[in-house]
Amino acid sequence: MSNLKPAIGSQRVLLLLPTAKDAEITVRLFDENGFESHICHNLDELCEEVHLGAGAVVIAEERLLDDADGLVERMLREQAAWSDLPVIILTLPSEINLRALDGWHQSANVTLVRRPLQIALFLSVIRSRLSDRLRQYTVRDLVETLDKRGREFRQLADSMPQMVFAADRRGRLEYLNHRASAYLGVSLEEARRLQWTEAIHPDDADDAQAKWRRSIDGGVTFQCEVRVRDVRTNRYRWHLARALPIYDETGVIARWFGTGTDIHQQKLTEQKLSAALERAAAAGAAKSEFVANMSHEIRTPMTSILGYAELLEEKEQDPEKLQFLSIIRQNGAFLLEIINDILDLSKIEAGKLEITPERFELATFVHEIHSLMQVRAAESGVRFGVEFEGPVPETLRSDPKRLRQVLVNLVGNALKFTKDGAVRLVVSHRGNQVVFDVIDTGIGMTEEQVAQLFQPFHQADASVTRRFGGTGLGLAISHRLALMLGGEISVVSEAGAGSTFTLKLDAGPSPMRSAIPGPTDNGDQPSVRLKKACRLLVVDDRRDIRFLAGRILSGAGAEVEYAENGYEAVQLVESQLATQTQPDLVLLDMQMPTMDGYQAAAELRSMGYKKPIIALTADAMQGDMDRCLSSGCNAYLSKPIETEKMLRMINEHLSPNGNA
Repeated sequence: MSNLKPAIGSQRVLLLLPTAKDAEITVRLFDENGFESHICHNLDELCEEVHLGAGAVVIAEERLLDDADGLVERMLREQAAWSDLPVIILTLPSEINLRALDGWHQSANVTLVRRPLQIALFLSVIRSRLSDRLRQYTVRDLVETLDKRGREFRQLADSMPQMVFAADRRGRLEYLNHRASAYLGVSLEEARRLQWTEAIHPDDADDAQAKWRRSIDGGVTFQCEVRVRDVRTNRYRWHLARALPIYDETGVIARWFGTGTDIHQQKLTEQKLSAALERAAAAGAAKSEFVANMSHEIRTPMTSILGYAELLEEKEQDPEKLQFLSIIRQNGAFLLEIINDILDLSKIEAGKLEITPERFELATFVHEIHSLMQVRAAESGVRFGVEFEGPVPETLRSDPKRLRQVLVNLVGNALKFTKDGAVRLVVSHRGNQVVFDVIDTGIGMTEEQVAQLFQPFHQADASVTRRFGGTGLGLAISHRLALMLGGEISVVSEAGAGSTFTLKLDAGPSPMRSAIPGPTDNGDQPSVRLKKACRLLVVDDRRDIRFLAGRILSGAGAEVEYAENGYEAVQLVESQLATQTQPDLVLLDMQMPTMDGYQAAAELRSMGYKKPIIALTADAMQGDMDRCLSSGCNAYLSKPIETEKMLRMINEHLSPNGNA
């Protein structure tokens, strides 16, 4: 049988992955592990390459679900009788489409592998499926000449480490190789008189019988992972049982040819990996909960620190004391930046940070960055300017909030590390990309420092942390956000000669604009006051927060009532509804003992309170408003409370067009 050779390409892995970058990484991984691979760019090319010969197909879930014409399904259905091409589907972390993908198990040799990939397990699956595919080609050659070369077939089968069997069209055994006979402890004659399910673990028998019936009824390949009893040890070991239907010249199933491959160690490894993944998921959930709680526990007292510092500034005339209060507020704001960085990194790692693209005016957006960072530049004594290099698109489709976060971080870093000179934000259009260059004349970096720049919690060296502070998270977050926005960040730097950080984003279709107006100075915004004769209810379990909010609101012209928790607020409003004296608006903390804000908002709505409810939350892990809105709130404010922002939001909801 040494002249039996697999067809050309029978061990080739075809790849149809989300991006060219994914395909490049996978090909390199396969090359390192001795796998032959070929990159396909679309479904048509994939199907064509399968006909040329393939050992397995690796396809991303989103590419498979885009197959509206059913090309892959039709290709698999039209395979030769001997062929059962392994298809490995790389699923997304979400379980939304698992039910749809699970249907493939009934009609194809499909293995689902979750992303992000566990490399060792992924390579093990590929190796196993290629081995299985090689046996299919061997089986093909054997089956085609079975009548003429029966003796050679039995010799080959008896030399195989797998259990090998042949059965008639109804599944009655016609042949067992030596391995099967020895493992099961029966001769062929004895096996013919027994039910084959007697050798299978009772917990696996029903599933195996159901799949076997479907295979007989549908004439499709039988495949099932079952535990089979070894009579020599009286113990069960996991096997992959497979049987291929063999058709006669009229197209009717004449017999079945099958194998049982010992996969016990692989199965145990998978179970261990699965348990490890479950533990990791539990640890990740615990981490997310801890970060959310940490956010609340830090943001709530920071509300008091910054708020009371602001109140003191309004009453203080002594320049030295005003300087001290300014330092308190600046360092409080710095601490909040660190908290936000940690929360953002946690959300990115947990896959909970969402990108919400929208179209916005590019020039206006850039000038807002200039206005925002000009204050920080003035404090640092560094010149900061914005330049437009040539025509740029009028609009850009991206997530402005996250893009602003990236650019503010890059400009802020440049200002922090520039003692003398200037920082420039240069916007240009190159090819089909909008390019943002942040150029500084600061301390610069060595090649070694640049290579480690985008790692979390890492700065150039320990002296940088001592001299300039920071956690080293900002650039790591900016790098990941840039990728999520469909762009990339690169850096060119020289120690002692400054740095240039470059952010590139796809521009998309948009008219070009040559004349870019300069930034406008709107001057100081006037202090916000509330509508006259408005009554507000502040609900918070922290006395200092209630007092702070009350001072701000009463100073803006409101009459203020207080409640210490959700239950007390519900009781108060219920009594006021009876006399039509309910508050015009409720400021409601969401994390309180006795009854939290979510329950309180729902109760207030159920009893008929229809006026605005604004949530006060320190839970930045849930910043998408969904939970607040679904409980009955109209809007939400994150702690620490920003006075002007709070007063403007209240005015909006008390306006004639609002809900009050």
